[in-house]
Amino acid sequence: MASLCNSVGVHFWTILSSLNSKRFRLGYFVITCFLIYWIYSAIVSNQQVVSVWLNFVQTRKFDPLMASNRKIDRRTCCQSPDYSKDICGRPNCTSCPSPRDLNQLKSDGQNAFFIETSGSGALNIRQAFAVESLAFHNPNLTINVLFMDDGHKKQIKKSKVLTETVEKLKSKYENIQFIVVDLDEFMAGTSMDKWFHCTDWRTGPYHVAHLSDGLRFLTLHKYGGYYFDLDIISVRPVTYYRNFITAASATNFANGIIHADYGHPITQLAVNDFPTNYKKNMWTHNGPDLVLRVMKIFCQEENFNAINYVSCRGFGVLPTSTFSPIHWSNWQSFFSQRPANETGAPSWITNQVVGVHVWNKLSFNETAYKNSTQEYVLLVSHNCPVIYSIAPETF
Repeated sequence: MASLCNSVGVHFWTILSSLNSKRFRLGYFVITCFLIYWIYSAIVSNQQVVSVWLNFVQTRKFDPLMASNRKIDRRTCCQSPDYSKDICGRPNCTSCPSPRDLNQLKSDGQNAFFIETSGSGALNIRQAFAVESLAFHNPNLTINVLFMDDGHKKQIKKSKVLTETVEKLKSKYENIQFIVVDLDEFMAGTSMDKWFHCTDWRTGPYHVAHLSDGLRFLTLHKYGGYYFDLDIISVRPVTYYRNFITAASATNFANGIIHADYGHPITQLAVNDFPTNYKKNMWTHNGPDLVLRVMKIFCQEENFNAINYVSCRGFGVLPTSTFSPIHWSNWQSFFSQRPANETGAPSWITNQVVGVHVWNKLSFNETAYKNSTQEYVLLVSHNCPVIYSIAPETF
C-alpha cells in the first residue's frame, strides 16, 4: 500500500510540477493525498468484508435443504458410504444426500392416487372427468394427481384446455392436489431403483404402460390408499371398500383400481415381484398377471375361484361389475345415441356399480358430443359438473 501511495504521489507531483502557481500545486497535492487516503480506507474495509464472507462459505456445512432444487443424478450415487459403486455396480460413484420425500403426502391419510406418466404435466378433458368424479363423490378423500417426470421426455406444449382443466379443479375442489414427482427421487432406495436405472425397460413396446404398472404398486407401498386409472368415472362413494382388487374376468384380475392400507404385505410382494419377474415384451405380465401371482402367494391358494376375502385374510376381490359394468369388447356402446327422452342414468348402473371403466385405450379416438344423449356424455355430465361446464362441443 505504501508503494502505491508513493507511485501515485510521484505521478501527480510530476503533473503538478508543470504548473506555474505554487498555490495551485499545493491545492492539488492536498486533494491528491485525501484521495489516496480514501482509496486506502475503502480497500481495507472491503478486505474485511470479503474475509468474513469467505470464512462463512468455507466453514458452512452442506445443507441438503439448501440444495433441494438441484437435480441429482441418482444413477451415479453410491449405494452406501462403505460401498464405492452406484446402483448399477459401476465404480467412481458420487456421494448424494438422502432421497427427498413428497412432503404433501401422508401415509396415514385417506389417500387416493391418479398417476400421469406421459410427461404432459396436465390433464386432458377425459382425464379431468375421472379426477373430478372421484373428488365429487368422495369429499373425505385426498385426491393426489401425480405427474411423473423421469427427465427423458420432452415437455409437451400445453393447450388452453389442458391448462384450464387443472386450474378449474384446483379452484373448485379442496380435496384435490397436483404434484410433480421426480422419478429419480421417487425410485431411490426402493426395490425398483435398479430396474429403473440399470435395465433396458424403455426399449420395450409397452414401456409407458409398464412404468404405470410399477408406479401404482410402489405408490401404494409408500403411502397406502386407493389407486385409480385415469379412465374410471366414479358414480358413488368408494370408501366403503378397503383392501381390495377387482376381477377382470373369470380367470384373471385387473389392476386399474386397487386399495391397500399402508404397510399391507400385498404391496411389498408386488414391488418385489415387479423388478424380479419383469418382461418388457408382454403387455399384461407386469400388471394384471403380477396381481394374480402375488395373490396366489399371499392367499396361499392356486385356485383362482378360491381366492377371496376369507382365504386372503381380509384382502378382497370385488366383482367385475363394481367398476367394469360394460365389458371392454362393448366399449362402443358408450358413444351410441340414446332416445331423446332417455336422459337419466343408464340401466346398467345398478346399486353395485361404484365406478365405470370407459376403456380409454380403445375409445380415445371416438368423438363425444356435448349435450348429446351418448351414454358417456350423460355419465360425465351427471358426475363431473365442473369440468363438463368447460368442455368443448366435442371431446
